[in-house]
Amino acid sequence: MRKLTTIIMLIAAVVLLAAVSGCTCGNKQSAAEARWERTMETVRLDAARQSLAQGNYEYAKRVLAPCVNLPQKNHDAEKLMAEIQAAHQVYAQLSTYRGSTVN
Repeated sequence: MRKLTTIIMLIAAVVLLAAVSGCTCGNKQSAAEARWERTMETVRLDAARQSLAQGNYEYAKRVLAPCVNLPQKNHDAEKLMAEIQAAHQVYAQLSTYRGSTVN
């Protein structure tokens, strides 16, 4: 997770540096902000997929929540959130089953 956090921070620094050093014209700034949002969505989706694969469901949900809560629909984020919730539910049921058979 440290590597992923480092990558996110580096991407954020590069985009911020590019936005600050460039023209402050409205159109270019809006375009930079839109690229930033798309980049962050991609990073969040990748981080959520990686967390899902590792079985870290709560972290995956927290990382993905901003993508799901955007005004515009992000179908990839919604589909991934459904996968995370389903996997978490299956894991919880399996844990409950194992706990009841041990006794």
